[in-house]
Amino acid sequence: MTSCSTKSLRPDQMHKIAAKASQVSKGRVVLVHGIFDTRIGFHPLRKAIVSAGYECLVPSLKPVDGRKGLEPMARQLRDVIESEWGEDDEFAIVAFSMGGLVSRYYLQELGGAERCQGLYTIATPHNGTYTAYLYPGQGTRQMRPESQFLTDLKKGGHIYKDLKIPTASYRSPLDVVMLPLESPKWQHGDNVRFWSPIHPALLWEKKLHRDLLRRLGANGSR
Repeated sequence: MTSCSTKSLRPDQMHKIAAKASQVSKGRVVLVHGIFDTRIGFHPLRKAIVSAGYECLVPSLKPVDGRKGLEPMARQLRDVIESEWGEDDEFAIVAFSMGGLVSRYYLQELGGAERCQGLYTIATPHNGTYTAYLYPGQGTRQMRPESQFLTDLKKGGHIYKDLKIPTASYRSPLDVVMLPLESPKWQHGDNVRFWSPIHPALLWEKKLHRDLLRRLGANGSR
């Protein structure tokens, strides 16, 4: 059995424990992964967010290829958040690629918007992408341009303005997974461009990390 007593600790160790105990979280952030991805892909971004003082939740949604549709993944997202943080605590969402669409469905159709302090999407095909034709399944069909799923999401987009939810869409003009390249442009968010060579590279972009942390910090002062 390991003792939890602090009697044998040196003064410098006691100081570190006291400092850590006195730290207060700046807020809560949910990271929502993209297709074929898991929480592992978020490591650099998660590290930056946690180091800045935020509590971070990174669910792994199944199936990772979205073959059963994006709605079941959104319901999983809701259930994980409510299991970890209850039904009332507020949080911001940072979502990558397909995860941005899953998050929008959760916020717009499953009641999540009422407690959301911000939605920040990274390389998300808000207007659909033609590369979604390269893989079978309900989820990729929903990510194709002019799908019924995207049309319905667009109709409910007013909720971000109505509830004054801060939003941003990060994209790279070099991201050929997004076809057309303008697909991540989102009418309901600030559109921010960084030059990253491949689809997941935006997750590692330090300039994006800094901009995102600035926006999360602004949420706390609302």
